Amino acid sequence: MAVKMASKFVAASSLAVALAPALAQSDLSLLPEGSKELTLGATLGSSPSRYGSAARSTYLLPQFSVEWSNGIFVEGLVLGMHMSDAPLLRYGPLLALDFGTQLADGSTGKFRPVAGGFINYVPVQELSLHAHVFTPLGDAGRVRLNARAGTQATLAPRHQLFAGVGANLLGGGAMQADFGTANYRPSGGVRDVYADLRWQWQFSAKYTLISAVQASRLLGDAAASPRTSERTGVTTSVTLRYGY
Repeated sequence: MAVKMASKFVAASSLAVALAPALAQSDLSLLPEGSKELTLGATLGSSPSRYGSAARSTYLLPQFSVEWSNGIFVEGLVLGMHMSDAPLLRYGPLLALDFGTQLADGSTGKFRPVAGGFINYVPVQELSLHAHVFTPLGDAGRVRLNARAGTQATLAPRHQLFAGVGANLLGGGAMQADFGTANYRPSGGVRDVYADLRWQWQFSAKYTLISAVQASRLLGDAAASPRTSERTGVTTSVTLRYGY
């Protein structure tokens, strides 16, 4: 397996996995006015080299996040803002960087900013509903939507378990970029459904260890693409995080 630092595919594919839990756990009410919360870390993981590929890549990625009491936050390559102070309903705009998708000829798409938004709703204590959407600036046909329902449980002091299920929906342009060829033009729709599980252990006041696994299944035109050799993909990772 190849070891890739800051792999383009990993940077893009991990966004949907990481962003939803990060926004769901955010609690601005715990930050004193004028303060911020900063975390640094590193993630070691293994995932398919691209969606639908049977080949796998091992990667090591730095982790960075900061959140201010005014609602502005940075999560990796994503800049966002909480527009609501209500603890059970959070929403706001997002701005991120798209590293491009590997095309059928082996090349990658353009590096460009993408804009979007998120919403996080907690109807009951044991359930959180999340969605976020991104689209490249000036290209609405490549819209990408992630929707997720999650729950969490405290297993023991400093030990938490998070579980969720979700789906990724792509516009026609995004589906063509990821799965299309000269003779195959997929339509927009559901790309995949997935389930994820994370165990989090805060073993000191500053350090947290996170182990995660996600299994996804390609559907519809994504699964039928001649570029797809494996419909089921599994991503595993271990993250060590330091909080200031």
